[in-house]
Amino acid sequence: MRKMNSEKYGIVTGASRGLGKQMAIELAREGYDVIFTYNSNVSLAEDVKKDLSERFGVRVEIFPLQVESSKGVQELYQFAVNTFGENLHVLINNAGIYQNVNLVDMDPKDFDAVIDTNLKGTFYMCHYFTPLMIKQHYGRIINVSSAVGLRGMPGCTAYAASKFGVRGLTQSLACELGPHNITVNAIAPGSHKTDMYYSAPPEVMEARLKSTPLQRAGELEEMDLLVRYFISSNFTTGQIISDNGGTTMV
Repeated sequence: MRKMNSEKYGIVTGASRGLGKQMAIELAREGYDVIFTYNSNVSLAEDVKKDLSERFGVRVEIFPLQVESSKGVQELYQFAVNTFGENLHVLINNAGIYQNVNLVDMDPKDFDAVIDTNLKGTFYMCHYFTPLMIKQHYGRIINVSSAVGLRGMPGCTAYAASKFGVRGLTQSLACELGPHNITVNAIAPGSHKTDMYYSAPPEVMEARLKSTPLQRAGELEEMDLLVRYFISSNFTTGQIISDNGGTTMV
């Protein structure tokens, strides 16, 4: 069924789990219809879709996407237009991958994969979807950077490069889109209780947490206030807000 010009709807990439899922939950809680993408686990995505629809009474659609594919993003664009019409209110670029490998040990193909997913994927999403926001003279874009995108960290050469790039993209795009009443901001998470967090060696995570002022990992729900603020604020743009327990302060 085609639904034209939803009163308000948003797209979240990489939202079948972790921080992306939590941000999709927050959009639904705020009354937004949602399209969210997933990489491969359709069963997990269907469970999230069912949960959001039943809890918040909004329309939720899912779409398989490898965000590093320009063709894939164009297919998502067509799906979104066919589903909700030629409008878009919120775009959250969360999909990303992480590698912890020292530079001298890294395969150049792995470096490319991180840049293609984290940076070029964010570019593709903004490139194809911002015209919808420009047309309606309104939009809210939230990119997901990282604490590592604010300062370097050993073993994170590719990841840091990609997330520093997201920071630059965010602030430059804020300048370009401001005249169209579109805000562009980024969240820089630290260690939150995601699959990535639980997959790290315990001694590595323990040392990382001890080096932060709050000395703990973030709860997923602690991201909600930032998402709510960015989608509701009319005068905040080009900002990179840390949500990392003070990691980048020390």
